[in-house]
Amino acid sequence: MVEFDILLPNDPEFMEGISEQRAAINRLFHQGVLMSYSLNMERSRLWAIFHINNESELISLIDGLPLSRFMDYEYQELMLHNSLHMIPSISLN
Repeated sequence: MVEFDILLPNDPEFMEGISEQRAAINRLFHQGVLMSYSLNMERSRLWAIFHINNESELISLIDGLPLSRFMDYEYQELMLHNSLHMIPSISLN
């Protein structure tokens, strides 16, 4: 799990990069690398759950995000992450 502190949320350069960031996040979701991505209302902090093999892969992914230069981050390895969308739905067919 990565906790990001957004340093300059109102910076014009930051604002211009939001659409590129969203595209990168959507790609990571599609690839199954990103499990969740949450931003607080003040746009000062966000949380992301990645499914990766090692620390260097995580750092490479973070460094490749378009807005990473506007953020400081800390990460922790999780033992468990559950969410509702991960529970398979039951089919009555």
